[in-house]
Amino acid sequence: MTPDLRVSVAGIELKNPVIAASGTFGYGVEFEDVVHLDRLGGFVVKGLSREPMIGNPPPRLYETAAGMLNAIGLQNIGARAFVDEKLPKLRQIKNAAVIANVFGYTREDYEHTIHILNEGEGIAAYELNVSCPNTQHGGIQFGSDPRSLDALVSSA
Repeated sequence: MTPDLRVSVAGIELKNPVIAASGTFGYGVEFEDVVHLDRLGGFVVKGLSREPMIGNPPPRLYETAAGMLNAIGLQNIGARAFVDEKLPKLRQIKNAAVIANVFGYTREDYEHTIHILNEGEGIAAYELNVSCPNTQHGGIQFGSDPRSLDALVSSA
């Protein structure tokens, strides 16, 4: 007998509570040869921005005695390319929730990115990366200022 592992998170039904985290799982499709994607409850895709970003120049990884440090620099293909190239493939995965990680440097960046992503079908939720500097307010992180965070979440 197979146990029922279904869970509901913020109104999103997942067939099990296993979700691959953003930043570690690319856009999902890169791992289809390693992981049976349809066995996951869902996954959070790599951070997406309004426009493509090339990220930091190499070296990006450094091995230490305690593990590894990385500074990828939020490299991504941009929201439009994600909707056109990756999302159609992700929609073919049976019963796995797709959650898009979104980041920006202004509230308008987040809004515009989400607007583009909303043009596609199949995204169950958004994860807001609020560790980016808010360039309109002196470079503070959105997540470090309650008013800024409230405004960002409300507009998103």
